Amino acid sequence: MKTFVNPKYERREGEDAYEYGLRLIEIKVEQKPDDLDWEDIVEATGIECHRDSLRKAASVTPYSGYAVAQYFKKKYAAQGNPGQDDYMGELNCKIAEMRKEAKRFYDQRREFNKMVDRMGREENLEDRLVKAAQDLNESLPLSVNKPDDFCMFLGDAEAVLVFADWHYGMVTDNIWERYDTQVCRYRVERLVERAVERIRLNKCHRLHVVLLGDAAHGSIHTSARVASEELTCDQIMQVSEIMAQAISVLADEVEQTVVHATYGNHLRTVQNKNDSIHADNMERLIPWWLEQRLRDRSDIVFPESEYYEFLYFSVCGYNICAAHGDLDNVKNAGKTLHTLFAKKYSSDIDYVVLADKHHKEEFEELGIESMIAPCLCGTDDYANGKRLYSTPAQLMMVFRPGVGADACYQIKLN
Repeated sequence: MKTFVNPKYERREGEDAYEYGLRLIEIKVEQKPDDLDWEDIVEATGIECHRDSLRKAASVTPYSGYAVAQYFKKKYAAQGNPGQDDYMGELNCKIAEMRKEAKRFYDQRREFNKMVDRMGREENLEDRLVKAAQDLNESLPLSVNKPDDFCMFLGDAEAVLVFADWHYGMVTDNIWERYDTQVCRYRVERLVERAVERIRLNKCHRLHVVLLGDAAHGSIHTSARVASEELTCDQIMQVSEIMAQAISVLADEVEQTVVHATYGNHLRTVQNKNDSIHADNMERLIPWWLEQRLRDRSDIVFPESEYYEFLYFSVCGYNICAAHGDLDNVKNAGKTLHTLFAKKYSSDIDYVVLADKHHKEEFEELGIESMIAPCLCGTDDYANGKRLYSTPAQLMMVFRPGVGADACYQIKLN
């Protein structure tokens, strides 16, 4: 036991070891006497720690043990010296608050690390996709294959070809329809052949390819998974390459090809529609892949979409707005979207093109022509169960300056 020359440092009668230590620490911190060192306090109290550890614990931050003890000592002294239970109760509350703040900090750090990891994986995926596209461009290049004099036979018309509801990967076999991946490939080949015939017939100099979503069947619910021939990732990879090859063939018939792309609802990342974010959709990878795959063709362009899930573009001076259609109704879409774009972007709409409903439908109001493009997959099991039958087809329109949509083709593929 340490013996002091100054009697005020001696242990008082009835003072336990802990209270004795607190009193010496208070004297040292508040009065800073020259004849009392931290080593003296360690020896006097008999605690097993280094003098610097005791000094730091008592004076490093406002939240040190000593500072907290002094805070409550002064607070309860000002409140009339309440009982020990009140003192301990509030102390426990403060400790709980500090623990909650620490927990919040750790949660934020964990979420930040998850975000960094996700960004790293996305960048790695993009790098791998770019490498895969480059390798495929070397082994199976999609290059320009146009005759030298083909421009002599072109006019001022522009064509719009809609790729809607292919549902690649879906398998169905009912009284009206049989469909699988091989049938899908066959129908795309026929679509390209018939579209080329109509492009040549109308002497179109520019082609707009509109991707309106649900290119692959996905796995948004159990029935979709059961009716799928391939895994969702395989579906996306396969249908992206089918589209790339089809667009390359079509592009050889015109001066310029413009690819406009949006997404559907079958490739959303969360199965439950109520829990999903509409734009969080794997189908957004398809135009990204097409751009990488067709990068060597300067006659194919991919304009950046500025309107979220909507596509808005001009053909021969007429404005077209297109969307997948899962959130729209053909009978009010023209008026609603025209009002939206006029108010938000000061832009008019002449035509509205939707998909999703798997059948052909048209409606005109206030000079705005709205239409639902037919689907390539035809009648699936869901439609068959409700006795809803439609012919597999795709929509193609030919526009001319001063005329607008001069021809509308339902290219039947059954």
